[in-house]
Order: sequence, then C-alpha cells, then structure tokens
Amino acid sequence: MVVGQTLPLSHPLRRGTAAYLNLAGIEAGYGFFAPNVSNSCKLVFELHFPDGRVTYEVPSVSSEASGLRVATLLDKIGRPQYAPLRKVVVKMLTQSVWHDHPDVETIRAVFGSVVLPDIEGFEQGERESNEFLFAYDFDFREPAGGGRSP
Repeated sequence: MVVGQTLPLSHPLRRGTAAYLNLAGIEAGYGFFAPNVSNSCKLVFELHFPDGRVTYEVPSVSSEASGLRVATLLDKIGRPQYAPLRKVVVKMLTQSVWHDHPDVETIRAVFGSVVLPDIEGFEQGERESNEFLFAYDFDFREPAGGGRSP
C-alpha cells in the first residue's frame, strides 16, 4: 500500500509516512476545509441610553482562547435544536455588557450568521455578509419598586 499500512509498525517508511500525515493533518480527513462548512454566528449588542444615544458592541474577551470559546459557543447555540438555551446564554452575555454600561436602558442582542461568498463570488470581489437570525430585547430601566435586572 502507498502509505505503508501493511509494513511493520517499526518500519522507517511507515513511521515517516505516519509522521508526515499527522503533521500535515491529512490523517484526520475533512476538517476545516470540508465541503459545505456551515456559516459562523455573530452576536452584536445594540445599547440604548437614556439620552437617545445608541452604540454597538460585540462580546468582549480577555484572550484569543476566550474568543475562540465564545465563537464556538455562538456557533453551537445558533443551531435550531438550541433555541431554548440560546436565549439564556444570550441573556448571560447581555448581563456582562450591562455591567460595563450600568446607565444603559435597553439592550437589543442581535444574533446572526456570517455568510461567506462562494469561490466564484469571492473571485469577483464579493465579501462576507450578515444574515439576521434572532433578536432579544432586554430592558434595564428601573421598575417602580426599585432594582434593575432584565
């Protein structure tokens, strides 16, 4: 066989081929470059202040590793089977934004998908676009009895 699978485990050709396949990531099959890779999800917070100002933020992270975890979380909860969980997770992320901006009145969390162009579109200069999926509104105005919480 070409990759040496029939050779003994200690054979230098088999070991060299195995090392190359592992280092190149070829032994894992399709992964990042698989056909029909789904779009990634995106979350944007629209902050509404008492003076009428509106600003936009994305979830903030403290490291690249945290950013990867948040991106993976968003991709997971963006799937249809996670609908009940999605609102809870988005609410938790919204709470952290509210803690950074305690004077905000309402926050709209807009959940969407980043759509990448196909090869032909990319070659013609098309760039990514955003597709709206869900929006959640959270009110942080103080109720008549006091205390603020969405």
